[in-house]
Amino acid sequence: MADRATVSLSSNGAYWQASYYDTAGRRRAKSLGPKSTLSRRQALVLCERLAVELINQPQRADLGRPPTIDQWVKTFLGLKLDLSSSGRRAYQLAASRFMDHAGCGMRIDRITPSLAAEWVTALSSPTEDADQNRTTLSPATIANYVRHMRAILNEAVAQGVIPSNPFARVRVSTKRLDRNWHYVTPEQLEAILAHCPDAGWRAFIALQRLGGLRRGEALELEWGMLDWDKRVLNLAGAITKTNRDRAVPMSPLLHDVLMAAFSEARDGETLVVPPRQVPRSSISNQHKRFRTILKRAGLVPWEDLFQTLRRNAVQDLRHLLKDPWAVTTIAGHSEEVERRYYLGNLRDDDVRRITGAGPDFTLQRVVDQWSSLSERARALIDRIVSREFTATTATKTATSESCDRPDPSAKNEKEPLEPGSNRNAPRRTRTFDPLIKSQLLYQLS
Repeated sequence: MADRATVSLSSNGAYWQASYYDTAGRRRAKSLGPKSTLSRRQALVLCERLAVELINQPQRADLGRPPTIDQWVKTFLGLKLDLSSSGRRAYQLAASRFMDHAGCGMRIDRITPSLAAEWVTALSSPTEDADQNRTTLSPATIANYVRHMRAILNEAVAQGVIPSNPFARVRVSTKRLDRNWHYVTPEQLEAILAHCPDAGWRAFIALQRLGGLRRGEALELEWGMLDWDKRVLNLAGAITKTNRDRAVPMSPLLHDVLMAAFSEARDGETLVVPPRQVPRSSISNQHKRFRTILKRAGLVPWEDLFQTLRRNAVQDLRHLLKDPWAVTTIAGHSEEVERRYYLGNLRDDDVRRITGAGPDFTLQRVVDQWSSLSERARALIDRIVSREFTATTATKTATSESCDRPDPSAKNEKEPLEPGSNRNAPRRTRTFDPLIKSQLLYQLS
């Protein structure tokens, strides 16, 4: 460990040097400045300051000459072999924005927290483009730049190139997430699919709304990744955001939409969403065409057009599976990300389930999942419904016969009722017994 006695003043021609030893016992030297501007007394003061720094931060004794920010970004990207092409572009863009402010020749050990804060302030200030239009970056964009620069210099700290990260305490205000996102109901989805111009757009929307795929994953999905027998989408790690393989079960509607798209696919086409139908030239073009589809379907476009479809799918999975781990595995994100970005929206169906003002949701679940139920479950439900229908029919028949048959002993005037008698009380409509409902729910769970 370095101490005060290890730092000594030496001379290197016209320059003063501070000499010390690293933890491996190797002699190191640091230039203090030219003798023409620094006296011997001033150079000794700098040696004392360096000694204090080495005591407080012993790892500084092992640091060589740090690279420039431009050199370190190239090293950082070389170390991150698992980064996707979009991730590399994001890091390069953030680094280029910082180098525009600080210069590409600045060494990373000379980046101070104050310089990092000044850069964030500069990003927040409006700028003028070539057409003299004043533009301002959004808080979310600035937060992404800061987060990427923090990750770049965190790697430098982990590799022992710099002792601390100047972006560690830089805080930016991100946009507050609005959890009242739009919920696309099955009826609305049916109208959207009906007004899509081709099978490619129907598959593109259904993969996001029903399968919970990201927009990029839906565009890169290949026909070879579909298991028609098991009705599962086997997403390869090359097209997922996490670079991990993922299995996504197909709902009956998603299966029908993909089957129709497969029947219309041309020979040699490998992508489920072909570029001839959904172009990849720009995201804005996809947004524009989707808004046209919504307009034709009589719907008002919502914010985050494609991300909202994925949020709806994740929310439906949470309601259907009741298992957060299974949902995160299918959706391809962590439980923390799900709690932060995918939960919190209250649907109309949720309100009706609590108030009881809506339809019988037990029967609705039977109808929705009938095609996916086993033969044993179908047979059990048939017996329950048949027994209930027989009992209801017998009750109605007996009631009808008793009403049609005249009572010879009946009097015109109404007889007084005995205390506690409900003989003349109106007959209540027979509904599903709670035990029968519980049996249905057990079979559907």
